[in-house]
Amino acid sequence: MTRKDEIKKIWKECFRDPDDWIEMYFSRVYNDRDALTLEKGDKTVSSLLLQPYYMKFQNTEVTVGYIAGAATRRNARGNGYMSELMVNALNSALERGFMACALIPANSRLYSFYSNFDFSTVFYTDPQRFTSLHRFKESDHYTPVNDPYAPGVYSAFHAFELERKCGILHSQRDFLNILDDIAHDSGCFAAVEDSNGAVAAMGWGAMQDDRLTVKELLGTDEAARETVLAHIQRHFPDTPVTVLAPAENNGRRLFAKGMIRIVNAPLCLGIIAAANPHLSLTIRLSDPLMPTNSHSYIIKEGVCTIDDTRTASLDFDLDADTFNRIVFSSSETGSILNFPSERPHMSLMLD
Repeated sequence: MTRKDEIKKIWKECFRDPDDWIEMYFSRVYNDRDALTLEKGDKTVSSLLLQPYYMKFQNTEVTVGYIAGAATRRNARGNGYMSELMVNALNSALERGFMACALIPANSRLYSFYSNFDFSTVFYTDPQRFTSLHRFKESDHYTPVNDPYAPGVYSAFHAFELERKCGILHSQRDFLNILDDIAHDSGCFAAVEDSNGAVAAMGWGAMQDDRLTVKELLGTDEAARETVLAHIQRHFPDTPVTVLAPAENNGRRLFAKGMIRIVNAPLCLGIIAAANPHLSLTIRLSDPLMPTNSHSYIIKEGVCTIDDTRTASLDFDLDADTFNRIVFSSSETGSILNFPSERPHMSLMLD
């Protein structure tokens, strides 16, 4: 049995995904390069995928690893196998040149499990709820895009993602997989264009817990975005709607979406230094799980250097979890700390 077959077998045992979706995922998304397994004796007991994604961060693009499908066979659970595999995954991410690892816990209980490996909750969403009586306003300035696979649709999608200050980016192949994923969920993708034929907005919606959930909504302006919502709503009439909006500091309650773990602190701080040449900070980081991160860093004049003899006049003395949270906090929190924090966004991860 190949590694791919072993992982697919564990996936079918541990997750409730339909067979046709699993076949789509393992034919379109799976790559042996990303597969990590743990063997005990002659059996594969745990597996996960460590998939590379680009992330916009500090006005540049870095590579991060997205952990998907982490699972252990039912009859092998309770032996610490996934803990062992998670440590292997973090080290693999560092070896592959990733700056960080991100994931979306399958349930709320797993946030505590992943925190054992210094993953921090930094991805949030702002669910905006509407009753089944609400009707989104459709503007006659926009018309539907009939072919979601037309090249201009992905180009617009990529441009919309780049408008965000910080967040996971999707390739054209990812985009096509996302369209297939929403179709397997019996969901709806809608996009509209303006009078010049330029794509102005797009969104993805599917039923979840008796509500229409709009997983992502992107667009040039409010009228275009609301027109997309009107088109999606037509496919699910008389249904309450939840729009998973990006997290912003608007006083509304935010909900956890995912976690991140910085695996290469020198790379991360070097990028921050280069993007903020006027920043001057001294940071001591303690990271027992990934000791290559444990250093004293000096950021000055656009450069980050390591000086482990530095023990005095520290601006920050951090553990790995706090480091994650400061780097990926809101800009408002960052301004208080005199740190160029950026709150990241993550969506459409086939979760």
